[in-house]
Amino acid sequence: MSLCEYFNKAPPSKVNYTTGKILANMNSRTKNIYFQPRYESDAQYEQNVVKNLITVLNRVDNTITESFLKDLLPVSWIEQGEQITRYEYDVEVKPNENPEYDDAYVVGLSNYRTELDEVEDDDKDSRADGQITAVNQDGVKVFSVIIEAKTGTDTLSAEQLSRYKKHFDASDFTTAEWAAIHGMFKDFEAGDTVDDFLIKQYTEFLKNEEMDGVVAESTHYDDSGNSTQVNQILIRYEAGQDGNPYALRFLSWYRETADEDFELNYSAWFSAEDFQRLFRQIEEDTRRQAFVGVENSDGDLEPSLDPLIEWAENGGYGPSEKQSEFKGSHRRVVAEIEDRNGNYPELRLHDRESLRFSRLTENNSPNIRKPTHYEENEFKRLLSQLDPELREDLFVDFELQPLWDHYIRRSLNNTETPQKASKSV
Repeated sequence: MSLCEYFNKAPPSKVNYTTGKILANMNSRTKNIYFQPRYESDAQYEQNVVKNLITVLNRVDNTITESFLKDLLPVSWIEQGEQITRYEYDVEVKPNENPEYDDAYVVGLSNYRTELDEVEDDDKDSRADGQITAVNQDGVKVFSVIIEAKTGTDTLSAEQLSRYKKHFDASDFTTAEWAAIHGMFKDFEAGDTVDDFLIKQYTEFLKNEEMDGVVAESTHYDDSGNSTQVNQILIRYEAGQDGNPYALRFLSWYRETADEDFELNYSAWFSAEDFQRLFRQIEEDTRRQAFVGVENSDGDLEPSLDPLIEWAENGGYGPSEKQSEFKGSHRRVVAEIEDRNGNYPELRLHDRESLRFSRLTENNSPNIRKPTHYEENEFKRLLSQLDPELREDLFVDFELQPLWDHYIRRSLNNTETPQKASKSV
């Protein structure tokens, strides 16, 4: 029985018929055919996300694979006159000392385009998550695209991508977000009911599970030019959330020296409602001056912690009734709520010079090892990555839709295009 026949025989409550097309009623993310729990194995989850991508590309017409390659690879990399007649697909691929293809390119997929430096380890292998190989009319494997993917909060590393470039004898590498893959699939019509269903399900899966995206990012460098801290603001879509279906998170990747790997510090995911409840405790003028900014000498609006510090020192802070053992003016609570998970996310002014996102349990003990915090300069750099209008929408009016639209545009328009590969096809 085909998938189409199955859904035709499904109970009416499970199927909607719209303009002759069969659409499963997927009100819950768990009903998506690609859904799988993350807690069993992060590695297996990651492999399955790529396997499902390869399965969809292999199943449908070559048009969508060609669109995939055109949008992700440098414009001049593939010779326009080359006649490709078919593609071969594979997963869990190890490099070959004598590859059959003429050339290769590495594509890294993740939620976070950031390429964090890693400490090199000789024991690391270079098994890639997926591979697409283009074959011409003479049966020659003209080029191969090597796919390395990260899911959830995992990030790509420059060290890993460089290693894959070397081991797969590739010309270069590039990166893209899962949101860009979602954008490629979103409006694609295969013309076949089953294929259309598979594509729409995978598109929905990415939106529900892999659309955590960076909307602002700043990097701090030490005196030697090595990055030691990467700060980020994230947004994601949350399926089934009533009203405003978005959530925000504040991250900081930190390491003491360039000889260490980065450690992730993170806030809770704030639903749109929790985010508004938390930040609304700060009076509106103070929010606007701190997060949207005050005019600097150039006439630009520059975010600053000073208005927030001044507001706190004049009594606009203090422990809530949930925080009875609050101690010390150096740990001033600016705002605190009980969130949807029963925890108590807080904004604190730490040592009068940084904004800290803490999250406490009912026992007043932190349930994350290191909360995210931004010192004054990092706070300015990070917030300045968003236009003043977006900062006004977010921190003053609590409208997240403009930020989501910004994230989608950024994902689709800013696919990195490295320099032209040294070896043409």
